[in-house]
Amino acid sequence: MKTYQQQMVVKDLVQFSQIYLVPLADWHIGVKNVATDVIQGYIDWIKERDNAFTILNGDLMNAATKDSAAELYDDLTTPDAAYKDVLELCRPIKDKILMITRGNHEEAIYKKVGADYMARLAYDLGDIPYKPDGGMLGMRLSCGTNTAMCYAYAVHGWGGARTIGAKVKKAQDLMQVAEAHIYVLSHDHTQNVNRGNALTPPSKQVKMGTPQYLQVKRQLFINTGGFIRYGGYIQRKGYTPQDLGTPRIRIEFKRGTRAEGYHIDLHASI
Repeated sequence: MKTYQQQMVVKDLVQFSQIYLVPLADWHIGVKNVATDVIQGYIDWIKERDNAFTILNGDLMNAATKDSAAELYDDLTTPDAAYKDVLELCRPIKDKILMITRGNHEEAIYKKVGADYMARLAYDLGDIPYKPDGGMLGMRLSCGTNTAMCYAYAVHGWGGARTIGAKVKKAQDLMQVAEAHIYVLSHDHTQNVNRGNALTPPSKQVKMGTPQYLQVKRQLFINTGGFIRYGGYIQRKGYTPQDLGTPRIRIEFKRGTRAEGYHIDLHASI
């Protein structure tokens, strides 16, 4: 499928053998109880580390209108003013944003008046790759003279889910959509890290007449968190209080045991 939407975003990061990927989403700038101090903490953390990068995965703006799901009179500002705040938050890390997607709140504005704030953000920050419906990000790392690609598939998310299991399952369902090392899902405002291991055949050339062995491939399923302090519609609808923030993913291309050889090693923390 040779369309723009299915064109991968590929970043050459061969100056690193290890990087951090910190996906950011669901800031909801404009709502009155947004935790801007927590957002700023993540921005600073990424800015201060040469090997830290991010994906902006939607709903950075609350973008309420008079007939949207977001509550207009709970917002402190207009969509234009909220966009300006988002832009200023992102400027210090503009060279570390690998991909931008669109959330359902920004999509509501786009459907109503054709204004795509996330496309504008991608342009204003320096023509960052923009995949409104989600996309595949490939990151090339090196270890010595060897290089390898790590793939992360990210979409904003959909629907409602109240239980942890339902939220985790949505991230795992992305396995049915694309093959990747890391799957990133936002929208549900609940941080979660889940790891899956699968037996895979050799990825390199197979030598006939010699024993061949299955290898264990690790995959990460990441649910990003939210940045709205408890209260308002979250409390009124009976959602549980959540920790503010988002997981940090550590990606390392390394040489393991003789059996493992060079491989991508994945870890994540909350």
